[in-house]
Amino acid sequence: MRLTRLTALIIALAPAPAFAGPAENEAIVRRGIEQMLGQGRFEIADQVFHPDYVYHGDDRDYALADTLANMRDLRTAFPDLRARVDRAVATGDLVAFHWSGVGTNRARAQGFPGNGRRVRLSGMAFARFRDGRIVEEWSVTDSLFIVRQLGFTITPPR
Repeated sequence: MRLTRLTALIIALAPAPAFAGPAENEAIVRRGIEQMLGQGRFEIADQVFHPDYVYHGDDRDYALADTLANMRDLRTAFPDLRARVDRAVATGDLVAFHWSGVGTNRARAQGFPGNGRRVRLSGMAFARFRDGRIVEEWSVTDSLFIVRQLGFTITPPR
């Protein structure tokens, strides 16, 4: 009996494990957009993304390495990019967010030459969390709007 009561007392007094709830998840999304995309601080990637991270794209699923390469490519094209989360809604293990940014196209990236034009970027995404980091993501970005701001057109194949 005494051992059981002592065990119960120890468990009751022990500090609770850290819980990454919706507010903490939203803060991680903001940190990823503002610091990684907006400042190029890729050294924090392991604090933002889970090792099993998957981005669900239109054509296929992308691993973390692909996503980081895409983010770096965007930072190369727009080295002065400033990005932020404009709105976020977090519940359970999901965060829905709208982000935006402004930057000057200085270098060739994703098939387009750098032309010195300043553009606005924006997108919306859902991020799912596991163990306090983003493990899955689905997003939409208006790529045509970006192409038009850069002064390019897309001609459909005939």
